[in-house]
Amino acid sequence: MFIPRRTAIASALLLAAASASFAQGKEIPIGVFNAQTGTYAFGGVPIQAAMKLALEEANAAGLPGGNKFKIVEGDTAGEKGQVISLVNQFAKRDNVMLILGPTISGEALAGAPVANELKVPILAIGSSAGILATGPWAFKIQSTPTDFMGHLGKLAVEQLGIKRVTLIHDQSNDGYVLQTNALADYFKKANTQIVGSEKFVSSESNFLALATKVASTPTDAIFIAAPAEVSANMIIQIRQAGLDPKVRFIGPSTLGSAGFVKAGGKAVEGTYIVSDYSPANPSPMNQAFVKAYTAKYKMAPDNWAGMGYGLAQVAIQAVRNAGPAPDRTKIRDELAKLNNVPMVLGNGTWSIDAGRNPSYGGVLLQVKNGNFVSATP
Repeated sequence: MFIPRRTAIASALLLAAASASFAQGKEIPIGVFNAQTGTYAFGGVPIQAAMKLALEEANAAGLPGGNKFKIVEGDTAGEKGQVISLVNQFAKRDNVMLILGPTISGEALAGAPVANELKVPILAIGSSAGILATGPWAFKIQSTPTDFMGHLGKLAVEQLGIKRVTLIHDQSNDGYVLQTNALADYFKKANTQIVGSEKFVSSESNFLALATKVASTPTDAIFIAAPAEVSANMIIQIRQAGLDPKVRFIGPSTLGSAGFVKAGGKAVEGTYIVSDYSPANPSPMNQAFVKAYTAKYKMAPDNWAGMGYGLAQVAIQAVRNAGPAPDRTKIRDELAKLNNVPMVLGNGTWSIDAGRNPSYGGVLLQVKNGNFVSATP
């Protein structure tokens, strides 16, 4: 059969284009949004930076079918309205296959219902179980407060010998409320006396009255659950109010931030923290992350950088498992059955149970000489 030369050339060009397209794969749009400004930027900035690093590394290593991640960024500014707007934008305008973030439980509780309505998977930072209750398209990277705060309670009671404790938390943040309640339950079961329980909102800056009250209350330890810089400011004011230097400060992973040490200086020395991540973890995976993050951003990763990187590792594994032709449903289904995913957080592996509740253990740290080191009494 005779094939005209022009037709043969056109067919060859189409075949070459198709082969090139297959070799190059396709773009997988990923929405990445955290608090780049506002109260929670202390966590959101390193989280987002580490997420991008992990996605870029995955592109360099290669994905099934030659696919590549296309990163679409957003700044939530810690505002629920902005979160809702960005979820809509990601899903409708940018056609993302997966959303990573936002930074805190309150934001996630606002955005997750929208993601479920639009049927786009979202993998959030927050610890609140309410995130999962919004529907089957919502996932979270962090353990529940009850599981996580138990590590800090055990340290306080069994290693530090704390008999009396004062609890302080930011009541405007659901995550801090849940963390404080979980730790209070642990202390009650351990017969540790709660000698004070104080609430405030993070928009405040003058804690003189509260600091004076707390500093004059006989206690062995003070727990603070609040944004990093706010917590540091409160510790400074409590010490200035005449706190007995023997009293220890303890706190949740929020305090595992470079911003906490920078804002608190010498006042936060010795603080004990239950953290999601330790930069001192000697595993080859973590040390490679520390090296890459430090080279790219000119600073060592803190707890929140580790959180962002760990979250992205989980997301990347789900996309890989979805194969060379992933879509939103396939990625959602893979997220729902991930287990023993190697990652940099906690004990080094991430799994979820039948209710999508994650677990990975916790890390106990202490501030020494302006750095985070493994906690020792």
